[in-house]
Amino acid sequence: MAEGVTFTRAFAALQKAIGIAQKRHELISGNISNVDTPDYRAKDIDFKTAMAHALESEDSLRLARTSEAHMGPNGDGVNGPGPVQETGEWNGYNWVQIDREMVRLMENNMRYRTATELLLRKIAILKEVIREGGR
Repeated sequence: MAEGVTFTRAFAALQKAIGIAQKRHELISGNISNVDTPDYRAKDIDFKTAMAHALESEDSLRLARTSEAHMGPNGDGVNGPGPVQETGEWNGYNWVQIDREMVRLMENNMRYRTATELLLRKIAILKEVIREGGR
């Protein structure tokens, strides 16, 4: 077993991976739906950077917000790296390349499904431990 990895940390990391994948799915879907919008620039989140930031912030001191109007812990009001506009190729109409967006959607779907499956397996292990512990 890897040193420093606990059930709780693995569970939290999988939850964060699923959340990042959901946010990224929304952005990619928005890019696809705006394929015919003039001058539209595709948006995306770097999954690896966002995941590293999420895992890093897990160990840091958590600050309480007493109002939604207050800034977030990193001072910008956003928890983690936000979406960035892509610097793709101009296709004569906008910067969205449907082939690239479909590949990103597929890759993101695989990440989401993998994290979900791992989370379900962790829950199944926990259920089994509870069931066997009651004997």
